[in-house]
Amino acid sequence: MQKLSISQITTTPLTLAEDLVLCRRLGCALEIAEKKLSQDPSQARDQLALIRDSGVRVTSIQPRNLTIFPSASMPDPTDPQQRLAKLVKSVELFADFFPGLPLVTNTGADGGNEARVWDECVGHYQTLAAHADQHGMLIALEALAPSLMNRNSILCTYSQAQEMAAAVGAEAFGLCLDLYNSWQDQALLSSIARGPQPFIVQVADWRRPRSLHDRLALGDGQIPFPALFQAIAKTGYSGDVVLEIFSEDVSDSLWQSKASITAAVERSTRQYDKLHS
Repeated sequence: MQKLSISQITTTPLTLAEDLVLCRRLGCALEIAEKKLSQDPSQARDQLALIRDSGVRVTSIQPRNLTIFPSASMPDPTDPQQRLAKLVKSVELFADFFPGLPLVTNTGADGGNEARVWDECVGHYQTLAAHADQHGMLIALEALAPSLMNRNSILCTYSQAQEMAAAVGAEAFGLCLDLYNSWQDQALLSSIARGPQPFIVQVADWRRPRSLHDRLALGDGQIPFPALFQAIAKTGYSGDVVLEIFSEDVSDSLWQSKASITAAVERSTRQYDKLHS
């Protein structure tokens, strides 16, 4: 697998310029979070050009709007067609700067109507995947943790994401495997072995959370990463692993300062290197 990539979700307290300095210092790649870009289209393009020309490799993209249906994180707009249009615009924006990369997405929710979300997402994702393919981009579907079921997603196991990806049936549409969200699924190892290979892998460490956003640096929690990484490697995956830490609404938040999140990233890179040495 590649050197660890750092998501701009993780480095929420840092500026874009500070993200690039950190990545260069640690020799890490970067996952772009669109919400960290200016909402002014011209300024956003200038920022993307800065990233492209920085020498920092970009691995993946978190679009500003992640979901087809509304989510607790982003409830508006409520119309799935309007949300699809936002994802289409994100594909077009990033294709101009970082062709070939996956944009991460999940389904959103509709107050418990999982059947509607499933059926409409399959159709909308087929449209999105065709558009992404035309622009040389990929779409990566992510299953979230059970705590987010019917809040941010209707997919709470990796096998469910695999099933939806198979239903979409497009080469440009694949999977994001988030080990923080999926590690407690007892069928995860067999799901990974069944394939297909994910487009991208995301990680953070786990303790019993005290808020929705209470993730840890690698090595500070309970996730059995060696077994999981071995299972992923057996599929032939040699792609990127992205550090995605959320940390707020807890007394020891890693987002409380630039120093605290920087230290967590440094610990994570050391642990990741140790696991792959």
